[in-house]
Amino acid sequence: MHTITLKKEIRSILKRDLVLTISLVLALVSSLFFRPRISYIDFPVLGMLLSFMLVVAGFRQLHVLEKAAGVLFSRCRTTRHVGAVLIGLTFFLSMLVTNDVALLIFVPLTLITGKQMKLDVGRIVIFQTLAANLGSACTPMGNPQNLFIYYHYQLTTSYFFSVLGPLSVLSALWLAILVLGLPNRPLQMEHRETETGPRPRILLFTALLLLCFLSVAHVVSPLVCTAVVVTVVALTDRSLLKLADYSLLLTFIGFFIFIGNLSHWDAIRQLHHYLHHARGIVYVTGIVASQFISNVPAAMLLAGFTRNAGELLLGVDVGGLGTLIASMASVISYKLYAAAYPHQVMSYLRMFLFYNFAGLIGIGSIVYWWMVR
Repeated sequence: MHTITLKKEIRSILKRDLVLTISLVLALVSSLFFRPRISYIDFPVLGMLLSFMLVVAGFRQLHVLEKAAGVLFSRCRTTRHVGAVLIGLTFFLSMLVTNDVALLIFVPLTLITGKQMKLDVGRIVIFQTLAANLGSACTPMGNPQNLFIYYHYQLTTSYFFSVLGPLSVLSALWLAILVLGLPNRPLQMEHRETETGPRPRILLFTALLLLCFLSVAHVVSPLVCTAVVVTVVALTDRSLLKLADYSLLLTFIGFFIFIGNLSHWDAIRQLHHYLHHARGIVYVTGIVASQFISNVPAAMLLAGFTRNAGELLLGVDVGGLGTLIASMASVISYKLYAAAYPHQVMSYLRMFLFYNFAGLIGIGSIVYWWMVR
């Protein structure tokens, strides 16, 4: 009975998560032609992904971020101020808690407060999505593709920020321009206090987050960091272990095996040589591939063919703009909005594509001429 239930759950997960299914199929098919090796799997990357997932899950249960948002709302005087807070919080916190988690926290908050204050909810949610995808590009732990590239190429923090620092400035300017276009009506709202969890637990998860930062800074081994985080979480609150996105970890494993298998193919070695010597091609390929298969798998696939870490970082991070599936975080905000406003889905999608492709063309072109060419 348990076996039948488990099989149904596995089938359900594979149907829901297309990228996971594709990665596992590619790994299995390629393993028919090449012998897979355990060395293909990058355990430090998987460990750090799991560590950040668990720490962020702890903070979500403690309602720390909602409390911070409530304090800022109490100082808002116009609807534009509220929009700026919602978009700004998403931008800056996505650098620490990843783009998808930032949207899972702040988009529902936008949907709730939007009805109370009569905000332009659709546009704010779209701007939040842009903020999450662009803000998360600023740090190694902001999104899965950055963390993967950071550890895959063994980048230094100084090199990472030298590459993505200019993109961060462009992103902040673009979002500021968008915020200035929001309606600016006087605001009257009742401030509600948000209760946070116990202070000792907040301090504990803050310490774990600092440990993760030390690992990113190459001060602490990623596997040591993971061992400490998992052990502490298991001893203090095992329920958090169920909240990690294990399908994402499995997706990474599938792509690790697939890319490792392909590395033995002569045609792939020639492609590696071409991408290594053709300047700008990696950047453009990262953007284009992200539009069709999302930026996380695009980063993993292209990393097996090039040593140009900087171009790849810029390509897949800028490539998070554009289509709805260019970044899977965009799908999260779309689903949340569609559930609340099912009759406005088409107008949302039209507006989403307009602002995303405007950002992709504008920011993408500036980055190419300024940093890549």
